[in-house]
Amino acid sequence: MSDGVEHSVEVSTEQAMARLRPWLQDRTAGASDLRIGQVIEPSQGLSSKTILFEASWVTDAQTHSRGLVARIGRQTACPLLGDIFHQYRVMAAIRAASAAPVPTLVLAESDAAVLGAPFFLMDQVKGRVPGDFPSYHQQGWFAEALSPAQRELAWWNGVKAMAQVHRAGWQPFGFLAPHGAAALTEPPTAGDYLEHFIAAWFTWAAEGQSYPLLEAAIRHLSETQPASEDQQAGLVWNDARMGNTMFGPDLQVAALFDFEVASLGPPEIDLAWWLYAEDIFSLQFGHPRLAGIPSRAEAIRGFEQLYGRAMPHFEYFEAIAALKHAVISIRDYRNSKKIKKPDALPNFATGRLAAYLQAQGVWP
Repeated sequence: MSDGVEHSVEVSTEQAMARLRPWLQDRTAGASDLRIGQVIEPSQGLSSKTILFEASWVTDAQTHSRGLVARIGRQTACPLLGDIFHQYRVMAAIRAASAAPVPTLVLAESDAAVLGAPFFLMDQVKGRVPGDFPSYHQQGWFAEALSPAQRELAWWNGVKAMAQVHRAGWQPFGFLAPHGAAALTEPPTAGDYLEHFIAAWFTWAAEGQSYPLLEAAIRHLSETQPASEDQQAGLVWNDARMGNTMFGPDLQVAALFDFEVASLGPPEIDLAWWLYAEDIFSLQFGHPRLAGIPSRAEAIRGFEQLYGRAMPHFEYFEAIAALKHAVISIRDYRNSKKIKKPDALPNFATGRLAAYLQAQGVWP
């Protein structure tokens, strides 16, 4: 498996499965007559093409089957999304360092000649995911089949699963440090996160164009981060939300997904994004927040209780969430589409960010 970024030549799903069949049979001990069926390709996926399928084969006159997911690299404009194996390494480290529910990894292939791009396979997980489009606050099983108490239970189960990732600390994920694990001698801070993730994405996306509000926010948040003794460090999932969480019939978390841009920093970055995402998929989409989803105050109290410490700087991390939303909205990740006008950024994000900076006395 290579750590390098490969250029992908996307093939059709039918072609990919035809090529995958002999490759997988060669890597399945004693297998003959391997077949692939029940192929489904979900519509979502930015850094990878995702294909679900059922593999069946014969070994010692016995038939076996296994539900698998192929994650195949695809061309993406953003270099932070360019390595398909980034999330493979992160998921492997999560499984090794915690009890957090992430899918079992099966095989990986760095040779782009097999499927047109590097890829990896993982086990399918059975369960249900709250939908993004249309929003789970509007319709779907989460809105229509659950009571408010059940929604609250599922929501907190998601937070508890995320907390298992955070409790692993930062050391198992030192390979995510920009200059390698050996160079990471101190716990990564919010300032490190702003420099190595937010500012790096912004530099790529802005292409030299001025975005005064975002520039002021990056500068101010970097200069006013909480004291190091007030920060804890760990893996930052970076897309912590209900739409990346799969639930079983009992509303326990079956799996956490999509670690394409996981990085390092304080857990509050994920917690603030988890809470901010609720407003994105309700208020920004024009829907009232579903009954059962905790209010901001209830959520913060619950976070503090679950993590066993006060979180007095949560508003600071909410500002980081709004900043991240604005920064990743500047430019499309896949096809290099650019938003030419700074005022084309989502008002939902820039409004919250401006309000925070105004309260800090650093924005008109």
